[in-house]
Amino acid sequence: MHIIGLTGGYCAGKNEVAKILSAYGWEVVDVDKLGHAALSLSSLAIKHAFGSHVMNEDGSVDRTKLGQIVFSNAQQMQILESLVHPAMLSLLDREIQRAREQKKEKFCINAALLYRFPQLSLCEAVIEVQAPLFLRVSRAKKRDNLSATRALKRIFSQRELWKLRPRKGAKVFILLNSGKKEQLENKTKKLIEKLSQDLQR
Repeated sequence: MHIIGLTGGYCAGKNEVAKILSAYGWEVVDVDKLGHAALSLSSLAIKHAFGSHVMNEDGSVDRTKLGQIVFSNAQQMQILESLVHPAMLSLLDREIQRAREQKKEKFCINAALLYRFPQLSLCEAVIEVQAPLFLRVSRAKKRDNLSATRALKRIFSQRELWKLRPRKGAKVFILLNSGKKEQLENKTKKLIEKLSQDLQR
């Protein structure tokens, strides 16, 4: 089974690329969704760490309230990750194992934090989606109803990630997303064709 990674900063457009990869036969696992599941599994620990005000009445975690805390405070983010990431990475390992057992040929790990995950070592290549800052802020306003200030906080909170971009092992392909859907589809299609050729060698 060939495994590739897909990553990119907040509102860069990696999920649009994920949709295109899926259309070309790649099984894409969205680690953000696994994170939501891990959040539920860790809800009691999160309540103890951050207080009952980040919880909904039904006992689930209010992701909006929690996000307001952790995206503006690196120390709080580290606490959250220490609670959630072990469960999330375990769920990812299960997905990889399931795909192997089902003899999937093409598997993609879609994760904003990919460069920090041990599963990066399994990737034969990585697609990193980038986009101009003003477009990312604009998307954050439209998609998540965030102010420019809050959007920039989220974007800048990820700056340390890109220093972890691997220099050895998996080759990293930068995919620039200018905001035009047709251009992104064409660029992704060409990159998929190149990846397919490289992986068959």
